[in-house]
Amino acid sequence: MRYFVFFAALLMPWVAAFSFNAYDLGFHGLYPRQRFHSVDLEAPAPKVTQWDSRCDSGNLLLTPRGPLVTGPARGPVMLDARGNLIWMENDKFEQAMNLNVQKYKGQDYLTFWTKTKKTRHSKHSKKSYVLLDSSYEIAHRVYPHGAGLKGDSHEFRITPQGTALVTIYYKHKVDCTELGLGKSCWIQDGLFQEVDIETGDLVFEWRATDHIRMSDVFSSPSRKDGHGRSKKDAFDFFHINSVDKTDSGDYIISARYMHAVVCISSKSGDILWQVGGKNNDFEDLNGATDFAWQHHVTWQGNNTISLFDNHANNVFHSPSKHSKGMLIRLDMEKMTVRLLQAFVHPDKVLNVSQGSVQVIPASGNVLVGFGNSPTYVEFSADGKVLCNAHFAPHFIFHILDFGLVKSYRVFKSPWVGRPKTVPDVKVEHGKVYVSWNGATEVTGWRLETAKALEAKDHAFVAIQELERDGFETSFALHKDDGYVRIAALDAANGVMAYSAVVATPSPSVALWSILFFIFGCAVFGSGFAGLVLLYRKFPGLPRLPKLSGPRARSGAAVTGHQEHDSELEPLLWGESDS
Repeated sequence: MRYFVFFAALLMPWVAAFSFNAYDLGFHGLYPRQRFHSVDLEAPAPKVTQWDSRCDSGNLLLTPRGPLVTGPARGPVMLDARGNLIWMENDKFEQAMNLNVQKYKGQDYLTFWTKTKKTRHSKHSKKSYVLLDSSYEIAHRVYPHGAGLKGDSHEFRITPQGTALVTIYYKHKVDCTELGLGKSCWIQDGLFQEVDIETGDLVFEWRATDHIRMSDVFSSPSRKDGHGRSKKDAFDFFHINSVDKTDSGDYIISARYMHAVVCISSKSGDILWQVGGKNNDFEDLNGATDFAWQHHVTWQGNNTISLFDNHANNVFHSPSKHSKGMLIRLDMEKMTVRLLQAFVHPDKVLNVSQGSVQVIPASGNVLVGFGNSPTYVEFSADGKVLCNAHFAPHFIFHILDFGLVKSYRVFKSPWVGRPKTVPDVKVEHGKVYVSWNGATEVTGWRLETAKALEAKDHAFVAIQELERDGFETSFALHKDDGYVRIAALDAANGVMAYSAVVATPSPSVALWSILFFIFGCAVFGSGFAGLVLLYRKFPGLPRLPKLSGPRARSGAAVTGHQEHDSELEPLLWGESDS
């Protein structure tokens, strides 16, 4: 009884927070998706559990990944605020992380880290940072500067100076006496670079091993972080996961395994100050340094920093803790730090890795992505929950945080997409479906018909107009539609583009298909009836074999007798040998 009470007490917070509905019980799958007729895309289908009109109207930017995210479900994703798909790319990129909208030379670009797919000419996937223009074509690729250095997925931030801040993990040997591993062991060093996007020139580089002692970190050699015995088993002692620049042009980084935010001089590379960790330089006024294993440190101006406090590093954690977004403010004269606001998930979610905090410029709201847990929450500036959503069943992330579905960061931003493609259409089951991946200015669709596949524009007749209904809209077809195309309409009802012309099924073909089906059923039914009549008229014809063995004996035991003269006992094609 004591054990029952103990486990019940542990489960009560989870049960209280759990939602008993089809989505959260997994009836829509462990990774619910939006699927479409006109295109082979599978986008996340978030469940919005709380909505407020004060939520920002910008588009959601995610990069779903994890064991359950495969095939057409992979790739960077843009959804509207309600969760409807706007754009997705699952063909060009093997994996994407950290999707965002950033300005470069005054223009908006979709930016993210990616691995390009392996090809016949390249045995290895290539990692890079990508800028897509408004037509979703690659405008720029950014690579780290230096031989043997590969772009890491944790950070890709564009500065007003036209440079990119990127993180790098580099394996090499160092003296590990402080760790008790001898004078030589393999580590994963944490580097960041500032690179000129246009020229690829290196502006600045910094590496942790030049400035950080291994005794300053909270990690230790392990199966998860490496033991340091070989290059493959290199010890990840520092784990850099974000970089930004201050108003003065210096750098701030998130050192996850130091539990610290570190400011680095842009002139010398020396550490100027540190918030949190073993060498904290600030007096904590109200819990501002109560963070651990953090992510996504961002300089917000006015000596204010946002960050995501994971407060955990493995799935076997204390249920009394939870992750949170944080806004903290530094007083550089008094060397104090104050917590301005904490942003806690309504379900007190604790996730072991990843996560993001975005102060949305247009509204001042704060969007918190919970990384390894597939959920995001939008808060007012004073910490009130406005909108709450998740894109996998509740139990997937609330009971054990295994990261089956996740998005490294979640952002919101306005975006205007003008793809150079044309709308996609597909005729199916008496309907024609239309969508246009990434076209944000479409407000409606117009169905047009013609009598010939090669008909000129003047030969098409407008049949019906519909408002855009989410990512995909459908028109009902009629028997005399012939050939159809669909026009994408803008807010002024002007034509933006036409789909390809497609044929509709001929009514006669559809009718003959139905008639053949009915005829086939009639032939089969009459044949079966004739066979039954034949056996009744000629009882001497070969019959089915007698039932024998365990099943026959079982049947006899149940009925209490065994029928010996049944008409179905002999073989149909001959007498039984027994």
